[in-house]
Amino acid sequence: MPIKVIVLFLHRAGELVGDKHRITKLELPDNATLKHLVFIIRDKISRRVGEGILSGRLWFNIIVDGVSVSHLNYPLKNGSRIVFLTPEMGG
Repeated sequence: MPIKVIVLFLHRAGELVGDKHRITKLELPDNATLKHLVFIIRDKISRRVGEGILSGRLWFNIIVDGVSVSHLNYPLKNGSRIVFLTPEMGG
């Protein structure tokens, strides 16, 4: 049975995917991981962002259900909320 998740792209990540996709509801296969989600992002939302994440060329802070995640094998569940944030720098 597929799971449904909500994906939010904030700050520069939102600019990269465009206004239409800043908040997106997606359906994923049961037992999906963040890596599955990134493939869906690549295929349905932004090839540039998806391929950038998979290749390590683009780096985002990824928050899943309020927890900072550092690997793409992180499991997702029905109702998960995934936030992609660009790291901020300043000086």
